[in-house]
Amino acid sequence: MRRLLILIAPILLLNLAACSPVAVPLPSLDGTEPAPDIVLPTPEGDLLALSDFRGQAVFINFWGTYCPPCVKEMPILQALYEEYADRGLMVLGVNVEEEPEKVRAWTQEHGVTFPIVISDDGTVNPIFGLRAMPTTWFVDANGILRGRIDGEMNAATARGVAEKLLRK
Repeated sequence: MRRLLILIAPILLLNLAACSPVAVPLPSLDGTEPAPDIVLPTPEGDLLALSDFRGQAVFINFWGTYCPPCVKEMPILQALYEEYADRGLMVLGVNVEEEPEKVRAWTQEHGVTFPIVISDDGTVNPIFGLRAMPTTWFVDANGILRGRIDGEMNAATARGVAEKLLRK
């Protein structure tokens, strides 16, 4: 038994690290690079492009149902979407490496109404330099990457970034 624990302990630690929040400062939102125009399927199979939201500020949230901080952050993002959508803020959830049926069932069960797309093969990981889950990138209304937060956001941080991003 001890030998088995020694063998699986590193795997468990890696999985926890992949889903753990990473302490990073609030982004300055002074980025200048255009966001890559990713095109991914929704859980229903329709294609959705990031450029479909040009003219709106966008929180691109990379998440998974297997990640406790991602699950904990989801109601914050839903509330943010409901509060700021009429002011021009979009939340786009990018589920990483899960099957569409699982994502559809989970989002319906948890009342997620903002758009969700799926990168079931993880192709977005290197494009957006994902190092932790969740990760949220911030894109201004002109399609410019303004910053990101690696790890779980609390409601105050999410609102602060939204307010700042909507003033850009």
